[in-house]
Amino acid sequence: MENARCEQCGSEVNFPVLTAKDRDWGSGDTFSLVKCSRCGLVYVNPRPAETEMGKYYPPENWGRAKNGTAEQDAVINGAHWSVSSAERAAVILPLAGKGSILDVGCGDGFFLLYLSRLGWDCHGVEPGETAAAYARETLGLDVRTGTLLTTRYEEASFDVVSFHHVFEHLREPKATLREVRKLLKAGGYLVVSVPNFDSVDRKLFGSGWVGLKLPQHLFQYTSATLRRMLEDAGFAFCSVAYRSYEAKSTMYYSESLRYCLRDIGLYPPAPPVNAPTAPPVPASSDWRGVLHFFERGLFKGIGCVADALHIGSTMTMVMRNVKGL
Repeated sequence: MENARCEQCGSEVNFPVLTAKDRDWGSGDTFSLVKCSRCGLVYVNPRPAETEMGKYYPPENWGRAKNGTAEQDAVINGAHWSVSSAERAAVILPLAGKGSILDVGCGDGFFLLYLSRLGWDCHGVEPGETAAAYARETLGLDVRTGTLLTTRYEEASFDVVSFHHVFEHLREPKATLREVRKLLKAGGYLVVSVPNFDSVDRKLFGSGWVGLKLPQHLFQYTSATLRRMLEDAGFAFCSVAYRSYEAKSTMYYSESLRYCLRDIGLYPPAPPVNAPTAPPVPASSDWRGVLHFFERGLFKGIGCVADALHIGSTMTMVMRNVKGL
């Protein structure tokens, strides 16, 4: 573990916000979120050293390609992935017509495949070798293995650079943004989607909020702190939109409810430690019915209202590279 300064302003003065445990892989480790007293950025502190982070990123976490289910999922959940891709594309398509895009942390590439079929020049970078290889070898996409800081592209070569629920994982977001500015054409767009730490569901579920995802999410952004970081990197603000109901799912609400119920013993436990591929313990039919009611009923309504009030589960911010304009 290591202590971290505020990435935004460099201050070492902060105060505790909450503590939460690693829920993805059952390590049992607990982590603290602190808020910078100077600029308000929320981040994990202390945080695992870079050499320790692999413990919280089992290979299976990098996409369905790992266990051979990518093609199966593409068929079974074809409508789901099409809707999800269409929602992302609805933000990007108006920005550049049929342009070039670099999707950072692109996983196994289904979103890029969707855009390529619409005539876009698609490129991706993905740290997970299995997912990146699937995107290259099975989907035929230009996806490189690595991160934006370890992979080289020609400067001023993209109309859009996107981070879809990736930016909050970055250990060095400011250094990454400097690289993005080099890669974007003058007038190009940066599109960043992250969980919204100011959301009503985060305040409702607290340490049980699924958007925390500690310690993988090293930073927790509000619209103010995200905008400040992006503007300080030289980008001009265009828009921000909030979404709680994506791809026919209010996952942030339903999964957070499961976490909270599990914490008090009212929901079946997670799979055993060191068995990330084990089948999940099924919930009773009664619990399925209750959660289904919340998922399709109450949570959907709350989410729609929250989005309108700018306190939705996730936010997508669009910024423009004004360098050279």
